[in-house]
Amino acid sequence: MLSASPVLVPSEPHPESLTRLPLVRQMLSDPLVRFAPRAIDQRWHYERVLPVTLAGFNPFLRSVFYASNSAFSRWLADPHGSARDYNEGDHLVREVLFAVHDYLHCWSAEAIAMLAPWTRFDTGPILRDNIEDFVFCQLLTEAAATVGLDYWYLSTFNLAEQIPIGTTLVNLTVNYHERYVSEYRRFCPDWNAQRPGFFNDLARFYCSGVFEGFDVRDLRRSPRLLKWLSHELSYGARQREYTRLWMSYLAAEEISYDPRELTAPVSIDAPWKQRLIHELGLVMFAKIKEDSDSGLSSRARNEPPESPRERPPDFRFVNANVIPLMPEVSTPRESLRYYVLQRVSATAFDGLAAEVRQTLSRALRREEHEEVLRLIEGAERVRPVRDEPRDLFVLN
Repeated sequence: MLSASPVLVPSEPHPESLTRLPLVRQMLSDPLVRFAPRAIDQRWHYERVLPVTLAGFNPFLRSVFYASNSAFSRWLADPHGSARDYNEGDHLVREVLFAVHDYLHCWSAEAIAMLAPWTRFDTGPILRDNIEDFVFCQLLTEAAATVGLDYWYLSTFNLAEQIPIGTTLVNLTVNYHERYVSEYRRFCPDWNAQRPGFFNDLARFYCSGVFEGFDVRDLRRSPRLLKWLSHELSYGARQREYTRLWMSYLAAEEISYDPRELTAPVSIDAPWKQRLIHELGLVMFAKIKEDSDSGLSSRARNEPPESPRERPPDFRFVNANVIPLMPEVSTPRESLRYYVLQRVSATAFDGLAAEVRQTLSRALRREEHEEVLRLIEGAERVRPVRDEPRDLFVLN
C-alpha cells in the first residue's frame, strides 16, 4: 500500500495556518494517503493560459497529486506557518481544498474496500459483469468528497473568518451554504443536510439523476436555489458519463457504452448497495463531524486496477509525462486535446518568452494543436518527477 509518514504538527500552528482546519490536519497526518508531485507548472493555469488544472487524480492509488511548481508545493514545506504569502489569487486555498477533496476520495475508496470487500473495488479486474459495480462505488467516493467537504464542512462556517488571510472562497464544488437554510426550507420544509442520511440522498442523486425535495418550479422562484441546484443537476449527469468512460478505459477487457448509456441512471436496487450507502454515510459523518475513524483501519491490498498496456492511450485518463503520443496511431479529438494540454503544463512557464506564450494561448483557444506543439518544441521542460503513475484521470 502506498503510504506516507504523517506530517508533524507543532503544538500551536500560526493563526493564519490552514492546518487550523481539522480536515486539513487529517489529510496531512493520515498514513493512508501520500502526497505525490507531478512534473507540471501550475502557472499556466494561474495565468489562464490553460483552462483546466491537470494535477489529476486516481483514488485507487491512495495519492493526492499536485503540481511540482505550484503554490501547494511551496506551502507543503511549512503548512503550519502563515498561508498568506502563498495565497496570491487564492490559488493556495483552492489547491489545498481540492487536495482535501481528493483525500476524501481516497479515504472513502479505502472505506468501501473494507465495508464491502466482495466488490474488489481496490483491486479489480474491471470486467463486463462488474463494471457497473465499479461505477457505483466510484460515484460513492465522489459523493463522499462533495458531501464531506462542501455540505458537512465548508457550508457550516465562514472560511474567511476561520483562517484570516483574505480568502474569497466560500465553497469548493457547490454553491450551498447553511446560512441560506431558511430559503431552502421555504420549498422543502424538512430540509436538513447536516445528518448522516443526507449522504444517502446525494449518493442516490448521483446515481439516479433525481434530486428529492425540490422541483423546477422551485428553481424558477428562487435564484439562490437555482444557483445551487442547476450546477448539481448538470454535475450528476456528467459524473456518470465521466466515470463510465474512465472505468471502461481501466477495464481488463474491451468495454464500450452507447453514448446514451453513459449518462443513464446507475442501479442502486441491490441490497448490498443500499447497505453500503448507509454504512459509508455513517463513517463519513463520524469522520467529518466527530473527527473519528469509526474503528476502520487500513489493510494490505493487491495492486489497483490498471489499464492494459497494449491499449492505445486516451490522454483524458493517461499521464502524458509517462506515455508518449505515437504519431502513427490515430488519436481521437478529445484525447489529442488533453495530450496537448498536458504537454503545455509540463513545459516551464518561464522557459518561453511572453510573446510566445501569447501566441500559444491564442492557438490553444482555436484548438490549433499542431501549432501549440510546435511552439513548445525544444522548450525547457519541468524537472521530471520519479514514479509518476500511468493511469491518471485529468478530464475536467
